[in-house]
Amino acid sequence: MLNICVVAQRVPYPPNKGEKLRTFHQIERLVQLGHQVEVLALKETQQDEKDADALSTKLNISVSTFPLPAKLSRYLTALLKGWPLSVGAFYSQALHKAINERMTSAVDVMLFSASSLGYYVLNSSNSTNATPHLMMDFMDVDSSKWQQYAQAASVPMKWVYRRESKKIRQLESQINREFLQTFLIAEEEVTLFHRTVSDSKPVKVLGNGLDFDTFYPRKKNGSVSKNNFLFTGVMDYKPNVDAVCWFVSLCWPQIKARIPDATFTIAGMNPSSQVQALTKHDGIEVTGFVDDILPYFHSAAAFVAPFRIARGVQNKVLQAAACKLPIISTSMGAEGIRFANSNTLFIADQVDGFVDRCIDAVTKPELAEQHAQRAYDAILSEYSWQQQLKPLEDLLASL
Repeated sequence: MLNICVVAQRVPYPPNKGEKLRTFHQIERLVQLGHQVEVLALKETQQDEKDADALSTKLNISVSTFPLPAKLSRYLTALLKGWPLSVGAFYSQALHKAINERMTSAVDVMLFSASSLGYYVLNSSNSTNATPHLMMDFMDVDSSKWQQYAQAASVPMKWVYRRESKKIRQLESQINREFLQTFLIAEEEVTLFHRTVSDSKPVKVLGNGLDFDTFYPRKKNGSVSKNNFLFTGVMDYKPNVDAVCWFVSLCWPQIKARIPDATFTIAGMNPSSQVQALTKHDGIEVTGFVDDILPYFHSAAAFVAPFRIARGVQNKVLQAAACKLPIISTSMGAEGIRFANSNTLFIADQVDGFVDRCIDAVTKPELAEQHAQRAYDAILSEYSWQQQLKPLEDLLASL
């Protein structure tokens, strides 16, 4: 049994969005394996404190939270000190002190959940005589994400994103050199990292899994909203906003012209004003936060993943596959998913092709069912959390 300290940007509970979902299941698996786990996480609201208590109770572990300063103060500090803005966004002196203490304590392993948290270690007063094995879950190649943002933005944000990409790339490279092990979510991300950041030290794949008790197909006699397309996610997150806006502005008019009763549901918390404005288009619903996303999967006819800006593996696509929904995706939305091909997903990158695939998914039931069944069979066989987290389990067993 090892003493493991997990450090997270946000309280990883409830597991209702990408990074929280991933980190929660890692912690849960570590507990199942018999390790002694402690979680250190940043907090911004009283709800974060309540969520930390709920996580502590659910897994019977210690969860400590550390307050963040006001947002403007954090970003100004980052600019004045020459940090990446991502480091400033998640910097707390109280958390830094706690990490310093654990760097020379009885902790065996420290697992960090994002590149921005690596700053705490690299600038720790105890970094040279640290006793824990240090591991970093990069999840995605963040420097590449910021580069994508820069390419899509106009001045002055182009300059901001370009600066962030450069500084995060330097941080990623240093973390990779100095930590025992770093992880990324998919082979494609590892290849990208070695090409654009550093190839001096191997990075392991630590994939995302799925909780099949939470996401599963609707009953055979379940109600389906005919010709209803679904998208889910945190709706102030730039890649999600870009995806639905592209789909609605360019694809939706053609879909409505060919299927007049088609509807599009955008389900997820924190819809930006840009997303909310999409409801002016005929047949589009923006739900905002929902207590339970599963009924939306069960009532939809098809799921769309029209990503143009993204990194890593899209959990929402895995969830749709587990619910046995036909999935229409761009190549970027399917990236990193091992079973994604033209026999399991409807894949297209250009507007006309994406529209055609959407039409096929709801007007050719036999073809749609074949695609959905193949994706469902593949995800059942490969994507349990236990399977996906085996590299971490094996590494810990070797220590």
